Amino acid sequence: MFKNRLHFVAHKICNEQKLETLQKEINDTYTRIYHDLRSFEDDNLERFLKHFVEYYYGEKRDFKKRLLEMEFNAHKRYTHNTPFSDEYDKIDELLFYLSYSSKVWYFLHTLDEKAITLIFNDNKKLEIEITPKTRILLEKMRRLNALSDNAFLPLLLSLFTIQLVGKGANKQPYTTKELEGLLEYLERFGFLIYGVAGKNTAKNEWIELAFQAFRAYRYGEENITIENLPTLEKSFFNRQNNSALELLEENIHSKKNTEKWYKWGKALNYLLYEYELYHNPETTLNFDGSIESIEHILPQKPDQGYSAKEKDWAKNPHVVHALGNLLLIPKNANSSLSNKPFDEKRKAYLKGSYSEKEVAKNASLGIIETQERSEKLLDFLIMRYNIAELVGENAIKAFKNALLKDIK
Repeated sequence: MFKNRLHFVAHKICNEQKLETLQKEINDTYTRIYHDLRSFEDDNLERFLKHFVEYYYGEKRDFKKRLLEMEFNAHKRYTHNTPFSDEYDKIDELLFYLSYSSKVWYFLHTLDEKAITLIFNDNKKLEIEITPKTRILLEKMRRLNALSDNAFLPLLLSLFTIQLVGKGANKQPYTTKELEGLLEYLERFGFLIYGVAGKNTAKNEWIELAFQAFRAYRYGEENITIENLPTLEKSFFNRQNNSALELLEENIHSKKNTEKWYKWGKALNYLLYEYELYHNPETTLNFDGSIESIEHILPQKPDQGYSAKEKDWAKNPHVVHALGNLLLIPKNANSSLSNKPFDEKRKAYLKGSYSEKEVAKNASLGIIETQERSEKLLDFLIMRYNIAELVGENAIKAFKNALLKDIK
Protein backbone atom coordinates (compact mmCIF):
# COMPACT_ATOMS: atom_id res chain seq x y z
CA MET A 1 0.00 0.00 0.00
CA PHE A 2 2.80 2.45 0.89
CA LYS A 3 4.64 1.72 -2.35
CA ASN A 4 1.47 2.50 -4.34
CA ARG A 5 0.99 5.72 -2.36
CA LEU A 6 4.54 6.83 -3.21
CA HIS A 7 3.85 6.21 -6.91
CA PHE A 8 0.61 8.20 -6.67
CA VAL A 9 2.37 11.09 -4.93
CA ALA A 10 5.13 10.98 -7.56
CA HIS A 11 2.50 11.68 -10.24
CA LYS A 12 1.29 14.67 -8.21
CA ILE A 13 4.65 16.33 -7.67
CA CYS A 14 6.79 15.46 -10.72
CA ASN A 15 7.11 16.61 -14.30
CA GLU A 16 7.54 13.87 -16.89
CA GLN A 17 11.34 13.61 -16.69
CA LYS A 18 11.50 13.59 -12.89
CA LEU A 19 8.51 11.24 -12.68
CA GLU A 20 10.35 8.50 -14.56
CA THR A 21 13.43 8.90 -12.34
CA LEU A 22 11.46 8.85 -9.08
CA GLN A 23 9.29 5.91 -10.12
CA LYS A 24 12.41 3.92 -11.00
CA GLU A 25 13.91 4.79 -7.62
CA ILE A 26 10.73 3.67 -5.80
CA ASN A 27 10.72 0.36 -7.68
CA ASP A 28 14.46 -0.21 -7.18
CA THR A 29 14.20 0.53 -3.46
CA TYR A 30 11.38 -1.94 -3.00
CA THR A 31 13.27 -4.56 -5.02
CA ARG A 32 16.19 -4.17 -2.59
CA ILE A 33 13.85 -4.37 0.42
CA TYR A 34 12.13 -7.50 -0.94
CA HIS A 35 15.55 -9.06 -1.52
CA ASP A 36 16.72 -8.26 2.03
CA LEU A 37 13.52 -9.57 3.62
CA ARG A 38 12.96 -12.54 1.31
CA SER A 39 13.89 -15.18 3.91
CA PHE A 40 11.54 -13.82 6.60
CA GLU A 41 7.84 -14.44 7.15
CA ASP A 42 5.38 -12.35 5.14
CA ASP A 43 4.54 -9.95 7.98
CA ASN A 44 8.17 -8.83 8.26
CA LEU A 45 7.75 -6.13 5.61
CA GLU A 46 5.09 -4.54 7.82
CA ARG A 47 7.22 -5.01 10.96
CA PHE A 48 10.23 -3.51 9.18
CA LEU A 49 8.22 -0.46 8.08
CA LYS A 50 6.83 -0.04 11.60
CA HIS A 51 10.29 0.05 13.21
CA PHE A 52 11.65 2.21 10.39
CA VAL A 53 8.89 4.80 10.88
CA GLU A 54 9.52 4.73 14.64
CA TYR A 55 13.13 5.81 14.27
CA TYR A 56 12.74 7.95 11.14
CA TYR A 57 9.80 10.03 12.39
CA GLY A 58 9.77 9.24 16.13
CA GLU A 59 6.28 7.75 15.64
CA LYS A 60 5.04 5.93 18.75
CA ARG A 61 1.50 5.05 17.68
CA ASP A 62 0.14 4.09 14.26
CA PHE A 63 2.89 3.91 11.63
CA LYS A 64 0.41 3.41 8.77
CA LYS A 65 -1.55 6.49 9.75
CA ARG A 66 1.70 8.45 9.99
CA LEU A 67 2.72 7.47 6.47
CA LEU A 68 -0.62 7.48 4.65
CA GLU A 69 -2.57 10.22 6.44
CA MET A 70 0.14 12.61 7.58
CA GLU A 71 3.38 12.39 5.59
CA PHE A 72 1.99 11.26 2.23
CA ASN A 73 -1.69 12.17 2.17
CA ALA A 74 -2.07 12.70 -1.55
CA HIS A 75 -5.39 14.59 -1.27
CA LYS A 76 -4.75 16.95 1.64
CA ARG A 77 -1.02 17.57 1.58
CA TYR A 78 -0.35 18.57 -2.03
CA THR A 79 -1.85 21.76 -3.48
CA HIS A 80 -0.73 24.28 -6.10
CA ASN A 81 1.19 26.10 -3.32
CA THR A 82 3.23 23.01 -2.35
CA PRO A 83 6.98 23.37 -3.08
CA PHE A 84 7.22 20.20 -5.15
CA SER A 85 11.03 20.18 -5.32
CA ASP A 86 11.12 19.90 -1.51
CA GLU A 87 8.63 17.02 -1.63
CA TYR A 88 10.75 15.27 -4.26
CA ASP A 89 13.84 15.58 -2.05
CA LYS A 90 11.86 14.32 0.92
CA ILE A 91 10.83 11.12 -0.90
CA ASP A 92 14.32 10.71 -2.33
CA GLU A 93 15.86 10.85 1.17
CA LEU A 94 13.23 8.49 2.59
CA LEU A 95 14.02 5.90 -0.11
CA PHE A 96 17.73 6.28 0.58
CA TYR A 97 17.32 5.45 4.28
CA LEU A 98 14.81 2.67 3.56
CA SER A 99 17.41 0.95 1.36
CA TYR A 100 20.09 1.07 4.03
CA SER A 101 17.72 0.15 6.85
CA SER A 102 16.48 -3.03 5.17
CA LYS A 103 20.08 -4.27 5.05
CA VAL A 104 20.55 -3.44 8.72
CA TRP A 105 17.22 -5.13 9.55
CA TYR A 106 18.46 -8.32 7.90
CA PHE A 107 21.78 -8.07 9.73
CA LEU A 108 20.21 -7.52 13.16
CA HIS A 109 18.07 -10.65 12.71
CA THR A 110 20.78 -12.91 11.24
CA LEU A 111 24.11 -11.25 12.18
CA ASP A 112 25.25 -12.03 8.64
CA GLU A 113 27.88 -9.34 8.05
CA LYS A 114 27.60 -9.70 4.27
CA ALA A 115 24.25 -7.89 4.58
CA ILE A 116 25.98 -4.69 5.69
CA THR A 117 28.97 -4.95 3.35
CA LEU A 118 28.52 -2.50 0.48
CA ILE A 119 30.37 -3.00 -2.80
CA PHE A 120 30.25 -0.14 -5.32
CA ASN A 121 30.78 -0.10 -9.10
CA ASP A 122 34.50 0.65 -8.70
CA ASN A 123 34.76 -2.44 -6.43
CA LYS A 124 35.17 -0.19 -3.42
CA LYS A 125 34.10 -2.15 -0.35
CA LEU A 126 32.58 -0.54 2.73
CA GLU A 127 31.68 -2.38 5.92
CA ILE A 128 30.93 -1.51 9.54
CA GLU A 129 33.48 -2.86 12.00
CA ILE A 130 31.80 -5.68 13.92
CA THR A 131 34.25 -6.84 16.59
CA PRO A 132 33.82 -10.20 18.36
CA LYS A 133 32.59 -8.27 21.41
CA THR A 134 30.04 -6.31 19.32
CA ARG A 135 28.83 -9.56 17.81
CA ILE A 136 28.39 -11.22 21.23
CA LEU A 137 26.44 -8.19 22.47
CA LEU A 138 24.23 -8.18 19.36
CA GLU A 139 23.51 -11.89 19.91
CA LYS A 140 22.32 -10.98 23.41
CA MET A 141 20.21 -8.11 22.05
CA ARG A 142 18.63 -10.48 19.53
CA ARG A 143 17.58 -12.77 22.38
CA LEU A 144 16.42 -9.79 24.45
CA ASN A 145 14.21 -8.57 21.61
CA ALA A 146 12.38 -11.91 21.88
CA LEU A 147 12.02 -11.30 25.61
CA SER A 148 10.94 -7.65 25.41
CA ASP A 149 8.64 -7.68 22.34
CA ASN A 150 11.30 -5.94 20.22
CA ALA A 151 11.58 -2.94 22.55
CA PHE A 152 15.16 -2.20 21.43
CA LEU A 153 14.75 -2.83 17.70
CA PRO A 154 13.97 0.79 16.66
CA LEU A 155 17.09 2.06 18.48
CA LEU A 156 19.33 -0.69 17.08
CA LEU A 157 17.93 -0.09 13.58
CA SER A 158 18.63 3.63 13.94
CA LEU A 159 22.17 3.25 15.32
CA PHE A 160 23.37 0.70 12.78
CA THR A 161 21.70 2.45 9.83
CA ILE A 162 23.55 5.61 10.89
CA GLN A 163 26.81 3.63 11.03
CA LEU A 164 26.25 2.15 7.58
CA VAL A 165 25.21 5.44 5.95
CA GLY A 166 28.09 7.20 7.70
CA LYS A 167 30.55 4.63 6.38
CA GLY A 168 29.31 5.37 2.87
CA ALA A 169 30.14 9.05 3.49
CA ASN A 170 33.57 8.18 4.97
CA LYS A 171 32.43 8.91 8.52
CA GLN A 172 32.00 6.78 11.61
CA PRO A 173 29.29 8.47 13.70
CA TYR A 174 29.87 6.17 16.71
CA THR A 175 33.19 4.59 17.66
CA THR A 176 33.16 0.85 18.25
CA LYS A 177 33.78 1.51 21.95
CA GLU A 178 30.77 3.88 22.14
CA LEU A 179 28.49 1.36 20.43
CA GLU A 180 29.65 -1.48 22.67
CA GLY A 181 29.07 0.67 25.76
CA LEU A 182 25.50 1.39 24.65
CA LEU A 183 24.84 -2.29 23.87
CA GLU A 184 26.18 -3.41 27.27
CA TYR A 185 23.89 -0.96 29.03
CA LEU A 186 20.87 -2.03 26.95
CA GLU A 187 21.50 -5.72 27.64
CA ARG A 188 21.69 -5.21 31.40
CA PHE A 189 18.65 -2.93 31.40
CA GLY A 190 16.70 -5.31 29.18
CA PHE A 191 17.15 -8.43 31.26
CA LEU A 192 16.68 -6.74 34.64
CA ILE A 193 13.62 -4.71 33.66
CA TYR A 194 11.83 -6.87 31.07
CA GLY A 195 13.01 -10.20 32.51
CA VAL A 196 13.54 -9.95 36.27
CA ALA A 197 11.02 -7.19 37.02
CA GLY A 198 8.62 -8.34 34.29
CA LYS A 199 7.81 -4.71 33.51
CA ASN A 200 6.60 -3.36 30.19
CA THR A 201 8.17 0.05 30.45
CA ALA A 202 10.30 2.65 28.64
CA LYS A 203 9.30 1.44 25.14
CA ASN A 204 8.33 4.93 23.99
CA GLU A 205 11.60 6.22 25.38
CA TRP A 206 13.56 3.80 23.18
CA ILE A 207 11.63 5.06 20.14
CA GLU A 208 12.35 8.66 21.14
CA LEU A 209 16.05 7.83 21.52
CA ALA A 210 16.08 6.09 18.14
CA PHE A 211 14.62 9.25 16.59
CA GLN A 212 17.01 11.46 18.57
CA ALA A 213 20.04 9.45 17.39
CA PHE A 214 18.88 9.61 13.77
CA ARG A 215 18.09 13.33 13.95
CA ALA A 216 21.48 14.03 15.55
CA TYR A 217 23.27 12.32 12.67
CA ARG A 218 21.11 14.02 10.07
CA TYR A 219 21.67 17.53 11.43
CA GLY A 220 25.21 17.17 12.78
CA GLU A 221 24.23 17.25 16.45
CA GLU A 222 25.84 15.34 19.32
CA ASN A 223 25.57 11.55 19.52
CA ILE A 224 23.37 9.98 22.16
CA THR A 225 25.28 8.57 25.14
CA ILE A 226 24.49 6.26 28.06
CA GLU A 227 23.50 9.38 30.02
CA ASN A 228 20.60 9.88 27.57
CA LEU A 229 19.17 6.39 28.17
CA PRO A 230 16.44 5.57 30.72
CA THR A 231 18.15 5.14 34.09
CA LEU A 232 18.37 1.60 35.37
CA GLU A 233 18.37 2.78 38.99
CA LYS A 234 14.96 4.41 38.50
CA SER A 235 13.40 1.64 36.38
CA PHE A 236 14.59 -1.09 38.79
CA PHE A 237 12.00 0.11 41.34
CA ASN A 238 8.25 0.58 40.96
CA ARG A 239 6.24 3.51 42.32
CA GLN A 240 5.84 1.74 45.66
CA ASN A 241 9.66 1.44 45.80
CA ASN A 242 9.61 -2.34 45.36
CA SER A 243 12.75 -3.55 43.60
CA ALA A 244 12.84 -5.86 40.58
CA LEU A 245 13.99 -8.63 42.94
CA GLU A 246 10.86 -8.20 45.06
CA LEU A 247 8.67 -8.20 41.95
CA LEU A 248 10.27 -11.45 40.76
CA GLU A 249 9.86 -13.03 44.19
CA GLU A 250 6.19 -11.97 44.24
CA ASN A 251 5.69 -13.47 40.78
CA ILE A 252 7.27 -16.82 41.75
CA HIS A 253 5.35 -17.03 45.05
CA SER A 254 2.00 -15.95 43.62
CA LYS A 255 -0.75 -18.49 44.36
CA LYS A 256 -1.95 -18.02 40.79
CA ASN A 257 1.46 -19.16 39.56
CA THR A 258 1.36 -22.92 40.06
CA GLU A 259 4.41 -23.48 37.82
CA LYS A 260 6.76 -21.17 39.76
CA TRP A 261 10.11 -20.67 37.93
CA TYR A 262 8.96 -22.77 34.97
CA LYS A 263 6.35 -20.07 34.27
CA TRP A 264 9.11 -17.45 33.91
CA GLY A 265 9.20 -18.36 30.20
CA LYS A 266 11.70 -16.63 27.92
CA ALA A 267 13.41 -14.92 30.85
CA LEU A 268 14.18 -18.38 32.28
CA ASN A 269 15.63 -19.50 28.93
CA TYR A 270 17.67 -16.30 28.83
CA LEU A 271 19.17 -16.78 32.32
CA LEU A 272 19.97 -20.47 31.81
CA TYR A 273 21.51 -19.72 28.41
CA GLU A 274 23.61 -16.88 29.88
CA TYR A 275 24.79 -19.26 32.63
CA GLU A 276 25.83 -21.78 30.00
CA LEU A 277 27.58 -19.13 27.86
CA TYR A 278 29.43 -17.72 30.87
CA HIS A 279 30.95 -21.12 31.63
CA ASN A 280 31.31 -22.30 28.03
CA PRO A 281 31.45 -19.54 25.37
CA GLU A 282 31.75 -22.24 22.68
CA THR A 283 28.49 -23.96 23.67
CA THR A 284 26.42 -25.56 20.94
CA LEU A 285 23.22 -24.86 22.87
CA ASN A 286 20.84 -22.37 21.29
CA PHE A 287 18.45 -19.88 22.89
CA ASP A 288 15.82 -20.44 20.17
CA GLY A 289 12.68 -21.92 21.76
CA SER A 290 11.98 -23.93 18.60
CA ILE A 291 15.28 -25.81 19.13
CA GLU A 292 15.80 -25.82 22.91
CA SER A 293 13.39 -26.47 25.75
CA ILE A 294 13.33 -26.59 29.54
CA GLU A 295 13.83 -30.02 31.08
CA HIS A 296 12.55 -30.87 34.57
CA ILE A 297 15.41 -32.91 36.04
CA LEU A 298 13.00 -34.47 38.54
CA PRO A 299 10.06 -35.07 36.15
CA GLN A 300 6.69 -33.44 36.72
CA LYS A 301 5.13 -36.92 36.68
CA PRO A 302 7.82 -39.39 37.77
CA ASP A 303 7.06 -42.98 36.87
CA GLN A 304 9.09 -46.19 37.09
CA GLY A 305 12.51 -45.88 38.69
CA TYR A 306 11.46 -43.13 41.11
CA SER A 307 10.90 -43.68 44.83
CA ALA A 308 7.72 -42.78 46.72
CA LYS A 309 9.63 -39.90 48.32
CA GLU A 310 10.65 -38.50 44.90
CA LYS A 311 7.08 -38.82 43.67
CA ASP A 312 5.97 -36.76 46.69
CA TRP A 313 8.56 -34.09 45.89
CA ALA A 314 7.17 -33.87 42.36
CA LYS A 315 3.77 -32.92 43.82
CA ASN A 316 5.33 -29.84 45.45
CA PRO A 317 5.54 -27.02 42.85
CA HIS A 318 8.29 -25.31 44.89
CA VAL A 319 10.46 -28.39 44.31
CA VAL A 320 9.55 -29.67 40.85
CA HIS A 321 9.44 -26.12 39.39
CA ALA A 322 12.42 -24.88 41.43
CA LEU A 323 15.07 -22.98 39.49
CA GLY A 324 17.58 -25.71 40.39
CA ASN A 325 15.38 -28.43 38.89
CA LEU A 326 15.20 -26.76 35.47
CA LEU A 327 17.73 -27.33 32.71
CA LEU A 328 18.01 -25.87 29.19
CA ILE A 329 18.60 -28.75 26.75
CA PRO A 330 17.91 -29.55 23.08
CA LYS A 331 14.24 -30.37 22.44
CA ASN A 332 14.98 -33.77 20.96
CA ALA A 333 16.98 -34.72 24.09
CA ASN A 334 14.16 -33.48 26.33
CA SER A 335 11.54 -35.60 24.59
CA SER A 336 13.75 -38.71 24.71
CA LEU A 337 14.68 -38.30 28.41
CA SER A 338 11.34 -37.06 29.74
CA ASN A 339 10.33 -39.34 32.67
CA LYS A 340 13.41 -41.56 32.68
CA PRO A 341 15.14 -42.25 36.03
CA PHE A 342 17.94 -39.87 37.05
CA ASP A 343 20.63 -42.54 36.43
CA GLU A 344 19.64 -42.71 32.75
CA LYS A 345 19.35 -38.93 32.45
CA ARG A 346 22.76 -38.58 34.07
CA LYS A 347 24.42 -40.71 31.37
CA ALA A 348 22.91 -38.47 28.68
CA TYR A 349 23.84 -35.27 30.56
CA LEU A 350 27.50 -36.39 30.67
CA LYS A 351 27.58 -36.04 26.85
CA GLY A 352 25.82 -32.66 26.82
CA SER A 353 26.45 -29.00 27.62
CA TYR A 354 28.42 -27.55 30.54
CA SER A 355 25.17 -27.18 32.51
CA GLU A 356 24.18 -30.80 31.85
CA LYS A 357 27.62 -32.09 32.87
CA GLU A 358 27.45 -30.00 36.03
CA VAL A 359 24.14 -31.64 36.99
CA ALA A 360 25.60 -35.06 36.13
CA LYS A 361 28.30 -34.62 38.80
CA ASN A 362 25.59 -35.45 41.34
CA ALA A 363 25.03 -39.13 42.07
CA SER A 364 21.39 -38.23 42.66
CA LEU A 365 19.29 -35.07 42.64
CA GLY A 366 17.33 -34.62 45.84
CA ILE A 367 16.13 -31.62 47.85
CA ILE A 368 19.63 -30.55 48.96
CA GLU A 369 21.07 -30.70 45.43
CA THR A 370 18.06 -28.79 44.05
CA GLN A 371 18.51 -26.11 46.72
CA GLU A 372 22.24 -25.85 46.01
CA ARG A 373 21.76 -25.54 42.25
CA SER A 374 18.97 -22.98 42.77
CA GLU A 375 21.29 -20.91 44.95
CA LYS A 376 24.12 -21.19 42.42
CA LEU A 377 21.87 -19.86 39.65
CA LEU A 378 20.57 -17.02 41.85
CA ASP A 379 24.17 -16.12 42.75
CA PHE A 380 24.99 -16.06 39.04
CA LEU A 381 22.07 -13.70 38.33
CA ILE A 382 23.20 -11.40 41.16
CA MET A 383 26.83 -11.41 40.02
CA ARG A 384 26.28 -11.28 36.25
CA TYR A 385 23.94 -8.27 36.43
CA ASN A 386 25.75 -6.50 39.28
CA ILE A 387 22.65 -6.39 41.48
CA ALA A 388 24.75 -5.16 44.44
CA GLU A 389 25.05 -1.82 42.63
CA LEU A 390 21.26 -1.40 42.78
CA VAL A 391 20.19 -2.83 46.17
CA GLY A 392 21.89 -3.52 49.50
CA GLU A 393 23.27 -6.80 50.81
CA ASN A 394 20.29 -7.33 53.12
CA ALA A 395 17.84 -7.07 50.20
CA ILE A 396 19.85 -9.65 48.25
CA LYS A 397 19.91 -12.03 51.23
CA ALA A 398 16.15 -11.62 51.76
CA PHE A 399 15.55 -12.32 48.05
CA LYS A 400 17.60 -15.52 48.12
CA ASN A 401 16.14 -16.77 51.39
CA ALA A 402 12.57 -16.18 50.22
CA LEU A 403 13.16 -18.21 47.05
CA LEU A 404 15.10 -21.06 48.66
CA LYS A 405 13.16 -21.70 51.87
CA ASP A 406 10.23 -23.48 50.18
CA ILE A 407 12.42 -26.08 48.47
CA LYS A 408 11.81 -28.79 51.06
